[in-house]
Amino acid sequence: MRFLPSEDQVVVDRALALGLQDAFPAPAYLSPPLCTALSFILAVPTLGFSLVLVPILWVAQYDQTKHRIMNLRRQIEQDSYRVGLSD
Repeated sequence: MRFLPSEDQVVVDRALALGLQDAFPAPAYLSPPLCTALSFILAVPTLGFSLVLVPILWVAQYDQTKHRIMNLRRQIEQDSYRVGLSD
């Protein structure tokens, strides 16, 4: 289960429409309920390490996805600026 907030989805859709290379594959977050479930399901087999590891992995994927979306925003702005200059 992957999701994006609506404002981030708009950025990704715009980047896909412009054909930006960084939009493939489309960035998305693993849902927090899925990460919570994984933490508890894996707690016993991992001797509790999943209760620490899964949240750390969620934060890391959140930061990476947020960084990709920020780069897409920047590229869209640059593309809009170039189109404005060519008019």
